[in-house]
Amino acid sequence: MIGGYNGESIHAQIFHRLLDVIPGLLTIDDVGMSEVDGILPLYFDVVSRTTTKLTIMLGHSRAESGGVVIDPEMTVAVYLDRSIAEALTYRDAYMSNSVYSPDGSHIDILAKRVLND
Repeated sequence: MIGGYNGESIHAQIFHRLLDVIPGLLTIDDVGMSEVDGILPLYFDVVSRTTTKLTIMLGHSRAESGGVVIDPEMTVAVYLDRSIAEALTYRDAYMSNSVYSPDGSHIDILAKRVLND
């Protein structure tokens, strides 16, 4: 589990960690890159935005076979009105995982726990 934000739920911790690496998180509307000393650049892309929810894709890039590959890649929902966030999907070269079924009718509880931890 993520440390450093004592007493907060995992979803509040994720929200605050996102604010640490993307200070403009609450107002972004496009694509961008965040650079934090000692960490690979983090690329982000706004998938959708409403007044209460922001969905973003996050990823690190690496050069491979003459191109750039985003690996790993994660989709995160940010609930702006509640100051919380949750992982929705994770994909890397070896696996792909999703918390919710495509139609939103089923939740994979194990995936939800693993991706958010």
